[in-house]
Amino acid sequence: MIKSIKTGIILLAALLLAWLLPWCYAFVFASPSWSPFTLYSCVTHGFASVDFDRENNVAGRDLQGNTYTQQQFDSILPTFYYRQLAAEGRFPSEIEGVAVESRDVERTNFMFRTSPGEINRRRPTVYQLLESMPDRIDLEPATDVFRITGEGIEFVDMETNTIDQKKSAAFTKVLRDKGFSFPARVVSGNPSTRKRYDNGYLLVDDALRVYHMKQVRGRPFVRRTDVADSLQIGQIFVTEFADRKSLGFLVDSEKRFYTLGAEDYKLHEIPVGKFGPTRENMMIIGDMFYWTVTIQGAESKRYVAVNARDYSLADEYRPEEKPQAWAEYAKYLFPFELSFTSPLDGYVKPRIAEVSFQALWLGLVLGAFYALIRRRSPGGRLWQTVGVVLFGLFLFVPLLVFGTAKR
Repeated sequence: MIKSIKTGIILLAALLLAWLLPWCYAFVFASPSWSPFTLYSCVTHGFASVDFDRENNVAGRDLQGNTYTQQQFDSILPTFYYRQLAAEGRFPSEIEGVAVESRDVERTNFMFRTSPGEINRRRPTVYQLLESMPDRIDLEPATDVFRITGEGIEFVDMETNTIDQKKSAAFTKVLRDKGFSFPARVVSGNPSTRKRYDNGYLLVDDALRVYHMKQVRGRPFVRRTDVADSLQIGQIFVTEFADRKSLGFLVDSEKRFYTLGAEDYKLHEIPVGKFGPTRENMMIIGDMFYWTVTIQGAESKRYVAVNARDYSLADEYRPEEKPQAWAEYAKYLFPFELSFTSPLDGYVKPRIAEVSFQALWLGLVLGAFYALIRRRSPGGRLWQTVGVVLFGLFLFVPLLVFGTAKR
């Protein structure tokens, strides 16, 4: 009994150390990392970043090493700092041979963000469909929710919790007439009323075809897009930008990234390389000339500039990622890290990360030392030594503190 209790205490202590030791080490030795705000300039046609000069004043810097004062930096990014330039009377009347006004820039500017934490979470099974053409200017909250089953689409009145048979039958009929195969594999929309207009939902049916569905004057509006089912679209982000140029962003099974035109339903590939929304963050800051796409994963970051007029690649930049010394040393100290949370999702559960075979060297040293100091202890010494070799400090410290159980 005593042996079992002592063994349980040692194992529990080892688990706690596998969680706390790496965390404490990072808390003490990790140094803050700063990633400068970077955009593609339609004036210099290169990437430029916000930086600080020797007096710690805000300045700008490009990849060629040129530095800019804050006023100069505003000028090389006129579509981003258009309000400041317009207030100072310095907004250009022409960019790349195109006559522009500040209101044109305001109408075409947009920002898009997505993170793994938003993707890797529990998805709802019911959705709200707003009225796309309300009687008044402002959008109004929906009074019902819908769900898509293998038999069709069902609208449920939220006040009475009853199915609206008439509305459900109408939407189901239109979807079937357009060739929709139930159930839906992907349902993507933005039911918030805090936007200028509503684009409804983009749906992927059971046959991997992409459809656009919205509600207009209480009636169903359904269109099948030109997206090929062979692409196997797995992720969709509905966009409702002010210029109304696109319906959304899509990601296929090969991790290629697309935008879907709002007027012609044409699919345009965005040349950003492979993008995995379940593992990588993406931010797009776009204007009427260029989009700056920032994609960041666990170990890499890249910037891609895309021509907004024809979706061609304008430039690409991958900053050199230098591993920090403390992180390199950790590989030789800890065979793995036990954690309960992750930036990739919002779930609390035990998970193993940062497995390192370099830590076996320390494990061998600790195992030899443990075998030496416990050479006269009764039974179980071999398995304890092997455990110390494999689990290093996590098991060495509890065994050293609590000793070996006697027979």
